[in-house]
Amino acid sequence: MTWKDARRGLVPRTRSSFTRAASRIANFGFKRGTRIIRLPVSFRFRSSHENVPQRVANFGIGTLDVTLICVALAAAWQVASWQVGADVLPGPWHALRQLAALIAEPRFQRDVAATASAYGIALALAMAGGLTLGVMCGGWKAVGDEVEPLTLALIATPKVMLYPIILLFFGLGDAAKIIFGLLHGLPPVVITMANALRTLRPIYRKVARTMRLSPRTYALHVLIPAVMPEAVASFRICFALTLLGVLVGEMFASTRGLGHRLFASIGTNDEPTIMAVTLLLFAFAGLGSSLLLALRRRMQSPTP
Repeated sequence: MTWKDARRGLVPRTRSSFTRAASRIANFGFKRGTRIIRLPVSFRFRSSHENVPQRVANFGIGTLDVTLICVALAAAWQVASWQVGADVLPGPWHALRQLAALIAEPRFQRDVAATASAYGIALALAMAGGLTLGVMCGGWKAVGDEVEPLTLALIATPKVMLYPIILLFFGLGDAAKIIFGLLHGLPPVVITMANALRTLRPIYRKVARTMRLSPRTYALHVLIPAVMPEAVASFRICFALTLLGVLVGEMFASTRGLGHRLFASIGTNDEPTIMAVTLLLFAFAGLGSSLLLALRRRMQSPTP
């Protein structure tokens, strides 16, 4: 049975899932030179119609919770607007109307496109780079001893202190804000992945040594599949922090983008635009985080 065939009817489980139900051993193979190596991996059958009522109930409860939280926040926002005045804090309806007016402006559309482009590049680099470094740090102790102290130091360092250095090397433009986003989003992925790999059962490494797997095969077929739920959790943190880094970079090191528009609106005391842009960013960040959280829960959900 190959890996792709196994995924059609079987679900690979991590160490925490072995204690929840009985598992069966299936073999998937990959080619090493002229030999086909069979690596034992634990799988468990899962049907697509299995436990459907419980899944529907959980989805409904989760959706209701999110809806109630959003309604409560909107109500609190409106009450605060009534207390301090619409000139100081525009209400939700004023922010929505201002956002609709901004979306129709070509300049605002260019700002959104600039932010989306820089954010997409920074997020891809942070996720891919963090996953690679995390696997290397967690899978090989020598690499972890060298890289992790530097990563922890970067997390503890205020990124604004690096602002003059980044401007010196990259100047004003897209490169600077991409680097800002990368510096915010990459370190959490590295640390989370490295810690997750260190908690793996020793049998994974013993099997890899016994079968003389190459480092690439060991990482792709053993380490990454075993810690995929933790990887998705780290991507959720990376999603939010990278967006924050790109916006900070646009405020200080760019002449366009939503961060630049927000900073310019603060300078001119344009409260409706400030709240409209903030509402747009809050909705985007909340939607992306919710999707990644749902994906992580789906990967970790036990199957009876």
